[in-house]
Amino acid sequence: MTPHTPLLPRPLQLGGLLLVGMLVALGCQSTPDSSTATSASPGAGTRLDSPAPAGSGQPHLHAGEGGTMWMSWVESIGEDRHALRYATLDDTSWAEPRTVARGGDWFVNWADVPSLRPLPSGRLAAHYLQSAGPDPLAYAVQIAQTDEAGTWQSAVRPHDDGTATEHGFVSLLPWPDDRVLAVWLDGRTMEGRDGHGGEMTLRGGVLGATGAVEQRALLDDRTCECCPTAAVRTGKEALVAYRDRSEDETRNIRLVRFDGQSWSDPALLHDDGWRIEGCPVNGPALAAAGDRVAAAWYTAPEGTPRVNVAFSTDGGRQFGAPVVVAERTPTGRVDVVWLEDGRAAVSWLGKSDDGAPALRVRAVAADGASQSAVPMATLSCASRGAGMPRLVRSGADLYAAWTHPEDGVQVGRLPVEALR
Repeated sequence: MTPHTPLLPRPLQLGGLLLVGMLVALGCQSTPDSSTATSASPGAGTRLDSPAPAGSGQPHLHAGEGGTMWMSWVESIGEDRHALRYATLDDTSWAEPRTVARGGDWFVNWADVPSLRPLPSGRLAAHYLQSAGPDPLAYAVQIAQTDEAGTWQSAVRPHDDGTATEHGFVSLLPWPDDRVLAVWLDGRTMEGRDGHGGEMTLRGGVLGATGAVEQRALLDDRTCECCPTAAVRTGKEALVAYRDRSEDETRNIRLVRFDGQSWSDPALLHDDGWRIEGCPVNGPALAAAGDRVAAAWYTAPEGTPRVNVAFSTDGGRQFGAPVVVAERTPTGRVDVVWLEDGRAAVSWLGKSDDGAPALRVRAVAADGASQSAVPMATLSCASRGAGMPRLVRSGADLYAAWTHPEDGVQVGRLPVEALR
C-alpha cells in the first residue's frame, strides 16, 4: 500500500502496521514510490558512521545546545527482546551508546517511533511502547526519566485508563520546573468494540521529575488513528499538531495550544479536502523559533499527493496559505527545521531526478520562494522499510536518520549551503 492510495478500513489497515520484531522483517515492498535497489548512496549529503547495528530501526533525532546531536533507536537484543538505545554526536564522533530500557514485551513497528529528549536541567526523558494484553494491537506508552545522577528510573504510563487498547504516537517536550509535557494518541474508547470500533482520541499530561502525572486532559475526541503527532514550544506555550478525522472521513491537520493551565480548542491548519477511508500513516511536523512556526504535512486530495509547508508569525495561531514543496511523487513522512536565514528546510520521502527512491530536502521562504529540492540520500526504498526519517539542524549542517532494511539505522549530513 502507498500512502496516497485509499487504504483498508482501520482495523485491517492498522493490523498491517503491526510488526512483531524489527523493521527488517518488512523489507522494501514494491510500490509506485519504491524500487528494488539493494543499496543506498548519500545523494548530495555525506553518509556518517552509525552507532546503531544492522537490524536496528526507529531512529529519532534531537539537536541539543552546544552543537550536540542526540539519536535514539530500537535494536534487537535476543529472541523477542528489544532495547531503546541512544548516543550523542559531536561533529563526526559518536559517544558510546547507552541504554534507556530493555524488555521482552515491547510493541515495535515501523511507524510509531520511540524518542529521547534532553531536559534543560541535564536530565533525560524518553518513551517507548509496551504490549498491554493478548490483543496484538493493545499497547501502552512508557515514559522514563533520569534522576539528577543520570540513572534511568522506572518508566510510568501517562494514561491511567487501564484499557487494553492502543496508545502511542507520542510527542515529548521539556516543560517548566523540570517537568515533561507529553501528548499521545489514546484508544481507550475502543475497548470492547467489535473490530476495534470507537474513536481514537488525542490526550496530554504533564510529568514531574519523579514520574507523577498531572493535568491529564482530552485534547480531541476523534482523530486519525495512526498518524504521528508533533509538538514545539512557542514562547511560554506548547503547540501540538496532529491529523484529525471528521465524520465524513476528511483528514486535515489540526492544532491545539497549551499555556500551562488549559488547552485551546482544536483549530484547523488548512482545509485540504482530503477524504480517505483509512489512516494514511503520515503525520505533520513542526519547527519553532520564538513566535515563528513552520508546519509541514502530507496530503493527497483527489489522489494527487503533495507535501505542503505553511508559516506563522504569532506562535501558530494563524498560518499563511500553504506552499507546495513537492507533488505527484512524494510518499510523505515529512520533517521540518528552521535555518538561520529564516527559511524552513522540509524533508520528505519521494524520488530523485532519475526516479530512484530518495530522502529529499528543500528550503522554502515564508513568501514561497525556494530553490530546487536536494536529495539528502538515495535509498533502497521509500516504502515502510525506510521507516520515519528524521531531520535536524546543528550549526551549518543538516542531519537526517532513516532505516535501511538490512543495514539498520543510517545517518547522513548535508551542508545547509547546499540548499542555496
